[in-house]
Amino acid sequence: MKNAFEALSAAGITAYESSFTALDAYFGLKAAPIHFATAEGGLVDLARASEHIEYPGLFFADASLPLQFEEEGRSAPAMDLYVRLADSRAEIEAAAFAPLDLLRAPLRNVFIDPKNIYTELRQKKLEARPAPDDESLFEAAALTARYDYELPQDFAPSLPRDLPPESQRCLLELILTGKEPGRALNFLKKTGFVDAYWPEIGSLAGVSQSKEFHPEGDAWEHTLETFRYRKLPDLTLSLALLLHDTGKPQAASVEGKRFARHAELGAMTAERFLRRLGFSEPLIGGVVYLVRYHMLPAALPRLPLNRSQDAIENTLFPVLLELYKCDELSTFRGPEGYYEACAAYRAYLKNCRNPYRNPEGRKLAHIFLEGSTL
Repeated sequence: MKNAFEALSAAGITAYESSFTALDAYFGLKAAPIHFATAEGGLVDLARASEHIEYPGLFFADASLPLQFEEEGRSAPAMDLYVRLADSRAEIEAAAFAPLDLLRAPLRNVFIDPKNIYTELRQKKLEARPAPDDESLFEAAALTARYDYELPQDFAPSLPRDLPPESQRCLLELILTGKEPGRALNFLKKTGFVDAYWPEIGSLAGVSQSKEFHPEGDAWEHTLETFRYRKLPDLTLSLALLLHDTGKPQAASVEGKRFARHAELGAMTAERFLRRLGFSEPLIGGVVYLVRYHMLPAALPRLPLNRSQDAIENTLFPVLLELYKCDELSTFRGPEGYYEACAAYRAYLKNCRNPYRNPEGRKLAHIFLEGSTL
């Protein structure tokens, strides 16, 4: 496998990690699922570095290519390195927010601070600079989610007229894999962005819930609260947390159940939402599974195995338990239900390894015939 920066260097292109990728490295954070670079040169120069290059036409990228790819070109991995081209070093150093001026030369592991902003990097307040509204809103939301930055009080960018689905997907990935996704999502809700671009999520606001079970607030507030209990900002889990209750606005009250079938409805909503934004099919399938079965762990200790075994055998079931934990802890309930579900899951795994018991734990009848070759 060849690293994209190695390929760019071999093609005579000077490239730097930039934007959120450089900041993640500076703060010692796990890099986002997508990476950003700025390079000196043109599209023809860039095309010589990789046959897998694409031209997304996004405000933050002139081209995209795999971060890792086969040197012989046998495979085409996901386009996860977004490259902005510049004619000069001066153009490379331009940015809308001060922290985004930072650059990093990954092959030398050296940070480049052309504007002497190291002191600003450790400050809480962001210094906004003139930029188109779509850039300002995108960068502000991602910065507040990933780092401990606060926006200026008078910062109020206009709503972008037409933000492409790929830009929306990149923004959502940056937000959800950050430390404080709730802060960024609230900011986008106030600007009107969520209701305009992600109405499936925006519709959670105002969906009242029983104060007995959800004293934290409506479905929107509950959803944001779940992020506080993640162990890691995993993208699959985070998307499931964001979308797990999106079936509630459509659900009807049936036989005393306030949100009957909201998990099934939410799974369909999640699939449409993720496909519209261009997420990969494997990731969509995983999130849909998590949303569809997010209520199952609560009943796991009491459900007969024939009703739960298919869901339990999914490789994402441990992630489903983590989703259940975050969902439970964001309400008044403690972790007892989560512990019971984990115990039931461990018992199932133990029984599956035991040749003398079935998955439900019942003893198996073994008949040994003397001299039999069976």
